[in-house]
Amino acid sequence: MQKNFLFASIFFALLLACNTIKNPSPAEVQQHLITAMQDYLQKTQQRDSDKVLFIVNSVAYYEDAKYYICDFKVHMQNNSNILIPNIPKIDTVGTMHCRVSKDFQTVTRVY
Repeated sequence: MQKNFLFASIFFALLLACNTIKNPSPAEVQQHLITAMQDYLQKTQQRDSDKVLFIVNSVAYYEDAKYYICDFKVHMQNNSNILIPNIPKIDTVGTMHCRVSKDFQTVTRVY
């Protein structure tokens, strides 16, 4: 009897531990996707990314087997700290379509 109680206790403890490792909520996934895209735009852009500010406003995503398929609404504007002669002020909002890996580390632009 004591052996069965010990086995049942261990089983329920493992079951409880597995339940605490859950999938993130949709709000958490959205926040992770926005953070991943913001990092991607600020760190990996090759053409004068210090002269342009990117602000990711929102994301609509679909969870695929290997990655998230995302449409990001991105606000782009000139960096107000840097004055560039003969270049007009840029302030626009657009959509970027990307794939983001399940661990939120790799962002691949589609368009």
